[in-house]
Amino acid sequence: MSASIKNEVVATYHGVEVLNAPHLGPNMIVNMELGKYERREVLSALKFIQEGDVVVEMGAGAGLVGAATAKNCAPAKIVSFEANHKLIPSIKALYDHNGIADIIEVHNQIVLSDPQAPEAVDFYIRGNFLGSGMTITKGMKNAEKVSVPVARWETIKEQLEPAVLLMDIEGAELEFFRHADLSGIRVIIAELHRHIYHRPGMREIREGIAAKGFIEDREASGGGVFVFTAV
Repeated sequence: MSASIKNEVVATYHGVEVLNAPHLGPNMIVNMELGKYERREVLSALKFIQEGDVVVEMGAGAGLVGAATAKNCAPAKIVSFEANHKLIPSIKALYDHNGIADIIEVHNQIVLSDPQAPEAVDFYIRGNFLGSGMTITKGMKNAEKVSVPVARWETIKEQLEPAVLLMDIEGAELEFFRHADLSGIRVIIAELHRHIYHRPGMREIREGIAAKGFIEDREASGGGVFVFTAV
C-alpha cells in the first residue's frame, strides 16, 4: 500500500479524520461520516467525559470512539486496550494523524479484574473486527485464535486513578464487573451484550454495579449502551 493510499482520509467522525484501513468496509465508512458508527457510545462519551478526566477504554476497536473523546473532551489522558493485534497499527496511525497521540495511547492487552487471572487469555478474531471477542456466538469455525497478554485492573486503577471507564468488550464485561473494584470511578459507559449472557447476565451486571454505588442514567442509556454514574 502506497503512503498516499495509507494516509487517505475516507471520513470525518466528530472532528476526527478517519484514515483508510483494511478493516473499514464501505458501509462502515458511510456510517462514520454520518455519525452513526457507535453512535450511542460516542455521544455518551462526549456528554459525560469532562476536561481533565483520566479515562480507561477497554475495547478500542477501530480507535474512533477514543479518538473522538480525546479530540473533543480535553481529557488529561486516555489509556486504551485492544485485544486484536491487527488493529493496533491503524489505531496508532489514527492517533498520530489527528495530533492526539500525546493524549491517548493504545495497548494490545485484555484487561481482567479477577485476582486469579492468568498471564494471557485466548481471543478469537473474526473477519469483521466488530464480531471478535473472548467469547463469540457465531463464526467460530473461521475465527483465528490468538493468545493476548493480560493487563490487571487492580494495577491499572492504582497507577492511573481513572475517573471514567469506557468499554465495549463483546461480552467479557460480565466477568469484569464480577470482580472489579470501581471505587474512584465517576462514570461507566459500557455496551452490554445480552445475546451472549442473556437476561440473567444483564441483571447481574446492572445489580452488581448498583451495589457498588452507581445509578443507571436511564435517559442516556439505550441501544445496548448503558451509562452509570457514581452516587
